[in-house]
Amino acid sequence: MEATEWIIVLVIAVIVIALLAWLLKKQQDKKKHEHAEHMRQEAHQHATEIPEAQVRAKEAEAQAERARLDAERAAQRAEEERIAATQQQAVHEDRLRTADQVDPHVDTRSDDYAPGAGTNAGVHDPDTILDGDHRTDHGTVHGTDHGTEHVTDPRTDGTDGSHRT
Repeated sequence: MEATEWIIVLVIAVIVIALLAWLLKKQQDKKKHEHAEHMRQEAHQHATEIPEAQVRAKEAEAQAERARLDAERAAQRAEEERIAATQQQAVHEDRLRTADQVDPHVDTRSDDYAPGAGTNAGVHDPDTILDGDHRTDHGTVHGTDHGTEHVTDPRTDGTDGSHRT
């Protein structure tokens, strides 16, 4: 074989190899295109679920907003009740101060003066127990001449059954 024959065979072989490579590339491109189309179809199927998910998200946002508003209202009510309780406490203390000013047995100018501390009607120091005639500290109770023993609960205003007979 001469050199030209070898060149022709070589050129034909290169053309055949190039043609095979082109066909393989074409086949791969077709497979990739089919895979991409399949992925697009799946995406379109999932896209139908998006409006439903958006509606659920908006409903959840609305529910959260309602809960936030309810919490704000509850906090406002709690603040109003706290203010009302503080006002009631101030009125109560004012009444006790007025009663103490009238009572000749209460020294309202004393450094340790506390409204209502000299009577059974007020809120007392937890360690102080009052009865009809005697005041004692440290929780001891002395009997009275009246046959009645009064024990004032420091956590109450004395009107809810904190007296024993």
